[in-house]
Amino acid sequence: METLAIIRPKNQLEESKKILESFGYRALGTTMIDVTPLRDPFWHDFLDELKIGKVDYVIITSANGARICATLGLSTANIPSSTKIVAIGPQTRAALLREHLRVDLVPPEYSSRGLVKMFDNIEKRNIWILRSAFGSSELLEGLENAGAVVHEIVIYTLKKLCGPPQHAFVREVVEGTVAAVLLTSAMTVQAFFDCAHRTKTQERLIARLGEIVVGAIGKPTAEALYEMNVQVDTIPNKATFHELVSAVHSTLSARTP
Repeated sequence: METLAIIRPKNQLEESKKILESFGYRALGTTMIDVTPLRDPFWHDFLDELKIGKVDYVIITSANGARICATLGLSTANIPSSTKIVAIGPQTRAALLREHLRVDLVPPEYSSRGLVKMFDNIEKRNIWILRSAFGSSELLEGLENAGAVVHEIVIYTLKKLCGPPQHAFVREVVEGTVAAVLLTSAMTVQAFFDCAHRTKTQERLIARLGEIVVGAIGKPTAEALYEMNVQVDTIPNKATFHELVSAVHSTLSARTP
């Protein structure tokens, strides 16, 4: 049984391992990013405008963001029907629905670029983006260039982790028999290589990744890998973890003699 290595948020790690196992692989997994909720000073201004119907669109860009929005008090009761709730992709949509929040729009392409392309005739529309401290500027700039009035609220930040579990993970990728590594965000790539640098194995990691299959969930993740001189072997058509596993599985199957 081949081993696939994954780096996933703590609350998604076990579910992600089960997806790998359903494809017939052993899962080597760890968490390298800790999610810390924040209280933006403009959060109450956002809720006030929401209640009186001044918000046209609310954009939520991650499953973590969906959960934190609910803990901060976003609920069906304070979202008028005139406000459209936008999820960046199916995982964010599922997280919003689990928090009993509705979802009105999901772009065909699950990325900041896809969100911008989805909108039409948004001049002077009031749009609030709820996301992490590490969000891409592409979304804000794209919506502003289309004429929208855009507000950003940072509802959580991300802290890189590099303790004994992460050290062991890096060591097994470098020295073990891992057949593929699956990366799901640019921040995850940075945390992975930072940890390798701290353990003085970064050059060996880059060399090892050149020998095995490397899967990136989307273009931003792939670009982060290219910056580290790592070639990406596959990117799924849809940016979901299940599709990433499927794409890596196909690539591995094609390499089997």
